Amino acid sequence: MPYGSIMDTYDFIIVGAGASGCLLASRLAHTLKEDQILLIEAGGENSSTEYQGFGDRNFTLATAPGYNWGYKTVPQENLEDREIDQSRGKGLGGSTAINFCVWTRGPRSDYERWAQLVGDDTWSWPVVNQRYKKIERVSNPPDGYRDYVDLGTKASESYGQVDVGFPDGWDPEFGTYLKGVYHDGYPATLDINNGNPIGLGILQSSISKRSRVTAASAFLLDKPSNLTIITGKVVERVINDGQKITGVALSERITDLTEVNVRKEVILSAGPIDSPKILHLSGIGPAAELDKLGIQCIKDLPAIGKNLHDRLFLELVTVRKPGTAHRTSYLMSSPEAFEEARKQWMKDQTGPLSDSYLPQMVGYLKSKAVGESRELEMLEPEVKEAIKSDTSPDLELISHIGSPSVSTPEHYIALATACMNLQSRGSITLRSKNPSDTPLVDPNFLHEDFDKRVAIEAVHEAMAFLQSPTLKENHVRYAAEPESMSDEDILAFVRKTAISMWHTCGTVAMGRADSPDTCVDTDFRVLGLKGLRVVDMSVAPFLPRLTGGYSAHTQAMAYLVGQTAAEKMIEEYTGL
Repeated sequence: MPYGSIMDTYDFIIVGAGASGCLLASRLAHTLKEDQILLIEAGGENSSTEYQGFGDRNFTLATAPGYNWGYKTVPQENLEDREIDQSRGKGLGGSTAINFCVWTRGPRSDYERWAQLVGDDTWSWPVVNQRYKKIERVSNPPDGYRDYVDLGTKASESYGQVDVGFPDGWDPEFGTYLKGVYHDGYPATLDINNGNPIGLGILQSSISKRSRVTAASAFLLDKPSNLTIITGKVVERVINDGQKITGVALSERITDLTEVNVRKEVILSAGPIDSPKILHLSGIGPAAELDKLGIQCIKDLPAIGKNLHDRLFLELVTVRKPGTAHRTSYLMSSPEAFEEARKQWMKDQTGPLSDSYLPQMVGYLKSKAVGESRELEMLEPEVKEAIKSDTSPDLELISHIGSPSVSTPEHYIALATACMNLQSRGSITLRSKNPSDTPLVDPNFLHEDFDKRVAIEAVHEAMAFLQSPTLKENHVRYAAEPESMSDEDILAFVRKTAISMWHTCGTVAMGRADSPDTCVDTDFRVLGLKGLRVVDMSVAPFLPRLTGGYSAHTQAMAYLVGQTAAEKMIEEYTGL
């Protein structure tokens, strides 16, 4: 539905209301007050409070109707030909409406590498660190956290709209757990977002008053009059007159319009799957591929849709002695039980979902085995340098997640184990020239030998963590584990169980003009075209041969991309 009357022409059209798109629309509308801005979102309003509770944040992508595009990959050869879930948020807020609310900036080395790759210090850590203050509204943790968290002066220095903090409940059992693993020799990090995440700490989240914070709740509630928002309308392609982009074509009418014109620019913020899809349907991309589908190519940019980068994770589960770990519930196996738990949570924040509301550990670790591996030595020098950086982790651990591998009322601790710096790159291609057809999503998981080595060593490290003295003491059995700790059995376990972390990026990569991988310049402009930019995680330039990859969850970075584009565009149009 429209939030305002519809005109046939706007100064700026933004396609996609995810993290980058919502922030960009808000910043432009509040600053360029004489310009009319249109934000078009394919999904709905996502306004129901039923799906905004922090307690069931880990289940929203599977339970909220209409919130998820529900993409699947093509069969993955190295994952037993499984079609892997590629959940992407649909509706206002985009993936911020269905994600797990994890807020991780990532290591400073990633940003320094981005700045170096594209030749723009805008992405260097000192500059980015200041820009995050304009996005985040950081809250200091409640008293129970104080032994484990120290954010310094962040709370007083941040002045953004995205609330970043911690659940207001504390779990004494969790505190005992953390003290134990620190005593076992694991390093502590008191702020996972200080530029060096190496160590174990407490997860920071996009949370406010026991609810998830979405891009829509953060940036669209104070909509100025020059911003029009349309939901439920799909943009099929951008329109050009041979000289510049002049508007967008819609899949169905808005009143009597099937096209909306633009005076200045169209900005695609549809995400790393749908932005390249729209570009391809518009004749912008690899000419040879488009020609085979009968699409006239207006700009041959072979790298659009390539360089898809994603990460894998799997879970390992230790069942505990009764009474030693009180997080016991996994409700998704019973839809009826889950709905009852959700109703109870909405009523008074009690019941089974209160387990999910409690704090979680996140850990970023380096692996000596990865650092000394033959597979790492076979990589290009630039990649080895990036991966060996002191702040660049080889694996991520998140504990106290829900697991389908156990049956209530068993007590357990589940450990999500994620692989970092993966070198395999995939692609987004069109299935046909029919805009209604979903694109072919191929992450090409585990294609590279280095990725297999990282996966194997990540499982080794995770199992060593679960066998540390603190966790070994009350261990009963493993509910999810490899058959043995041989490389062969671990890799078989990975192939059978690993899934996407839904951290897709890189499909319209930013870069230097002389690089064949470059699709957009450092001002987010699509090369060789006037009036068209891409502003979302598509632009992340984590290229094989040049870098390891983005070593964090993508939510914070997606907001940063929007903020960076907004600052560049506002400076361009106002001189401010």
